Amino acid sequence: MAEKDIVSKTLESYNDVFADMVNVFLFNGRQVVSPDELSSADIESHYKADGKIRTQERDVYKLWKNNLIKFSLIGFENQTDPNKFMPVRVLSYDGASYRDQLNKNFLINDEKRGKLCYPVITFVLYFGSDNWNFGTELYDCVYVAEELRPFVNNYKINLYSLKDMDDDKVKEFRSDFRIIAEFFSEKKTDDRIPSFSDKKLDHPQETLDMISIFSGDNRYLDVYNEMVENKTKGDIFMSNIYSKMLDKAIQQATDKAMKEGRAEGMKQGRAEGMQQGRAEGMQQGRAEGMQQGRAEGMQQGRAEGMKQGMQQGMQKGMEKGKYELVKSLINLGRSIKEIADFFKTDEAEIENILSFA
Repeated sequence: MAEKDIVSKTLESYNDVFADMVNVFLFNGRQVVSPDELSSADIESHYKADGKIRTQERDVYKLWKNNLIKFSLIGFENQTDPNKFMPVRVLSYDGASYRDQLNKNFLINDEKRGKLCYPVITFVLYFGSDNWNFGTELYDCVYVAEELRPFVNNYKINLYSLKDMDDDKVKEFRSDFRIIAEFFSEKKTDDRIPSFSDKKLDHPQETLDMISIFSGDNRYLDVYNEMVENKTKGDIFMSNIYSKMLDKAIQQATDKAMKEGRAEGMKQGRAEGMQQGRAEGMQQGRAEGMQQGRAEGMQQGRAEGMKQGMQQGMQKGMEKGKYELVKSLINLGRSIKEIADFFKTDEAEIENILSFA
């Protein structure tokens, strides 16, 4: 849990990523907030409980200063598990931000109304795989009698579940968060390696750290680290990472299939060679003499049996190897047609290989 929290905050703290997220969630993809209009804000606030001063900390929090909208404080709270009382938490964060403005006299001078607080906006980003089955309003987690509702403000939160984002929304992102959104939106369907857009990574280490931690799949970082060690020149694109991952997966599946094929061929070859060697040796030995027959029969029988057994075993092993390779490619999300093109054969041959099981 701590690792997921750290990698999420690290990537989102970059101004270009933060601005991009605000533009998508607040302005539906319009380029309103630019990175140079953002500055870091104090993520800590304090409150008194049980006679002690306690600290609460936001995940990512920035001040947006724009000539048109003037000031806004915008924060992102990351969640990997649904939280029934999230409206209460966000209310606490936002209330502390308004109180901090008053304490520091950090206010806006309005020509008509004088000094005012500037708005606080909080987004809750849900990275989990389960559905968020809780409400997004204060009334959903606080019991309020009907006659009291006119006097109790119903605070609402801005919740975005990444797994439920549609493709059009995902395409609005322009920063590296586009890759994160693609990962989580495809992760909801199955456990295959998701496909990614052909985007240059501005923060490859942080982006791949986040995907690796959330997926438990270190291949993303392994490929990137190999590129760094090999001093790969030029920009790093997510399509390069994905392509190299796929090549490694195919090679690993091929090596495994060949290894299993050889092992099965040797095993079957030995068994059939010994069996045939005994039978032919006994038959020839009776005709030429038990002593000479045993020697020559066993020698010739073993040789011919081993040869025939090896051929039959290797054939079966290779058939199994092809089957395992095709299954691996299917598990990686490849269609029968794509696999047939890869092997330069037709789809009927691929279907025939799959019938090996």
